[in-house]
Amino acid sequence: MRIALSRSRLAAAAATLLLSLGTAATPTLAWAEAQADSGPTTPSAPLTISPSSGPPNTSVTVRATCEPNGPATSPAFQQDITLRQSSNNQWVGTGRIKSSGLQSGKSYTVTVRCRDGVTLTTNFTVTSATPTGGAAAGFGGSSGGVGGGDSAATALAVGGGVAVAGTAGYLFLARRRRATGSHY
Repeated sequence: MRIALSRSRLAAAAATLLLSLGTAATPTLAWAEAQADSGPTTPSAPLTISPSSGPPNTSVTVRATCEPNGPATSPAFQQDITLRQSSNNQWVGTGRIKSSGLQSGKSYTVTVRCRDGVTLTTNFTVTSATPTGGAAAGFGGSSGGVGGGDSAATALAVGGGVAVAGTAGYLFLARRRRATGSHY
């Protein structure tokens, strides 16, 4: 009888530990993933466009590390995007992708000519205006949107599953103890 009680205690302790780890680690993991997805404030490339893909009429932000000698240009833009210097020595501007006349699945070059004579390029890929295969949905409002973010939703789902499993294990053991009359 003594061995059964210690196994029950061990199982209850393991369930409690899993429950506490799942509920404590999940928000931290989700936050870390969201930070990784949001990217650093300084672009890793000399020229970036965010998002780098999307349907027609998408709002985009262009960031350059050089002083531009004119606007950011692309056949995909509704109009050229003027870049202004930000507080962290980047040149930033926002604009929109054309609402029509673009081919879905095609990449369009984005170009910035720098004052020092260097020409920077990156690409924007046009995607379908209507989702195919079902709409992208998040977990509790945490949809990653364009470019991913599903890892945060996965972390939340896994943590929730661990919490539910821990609670179920605890309730099972509590009922078992009550049925046997054991208070340990």
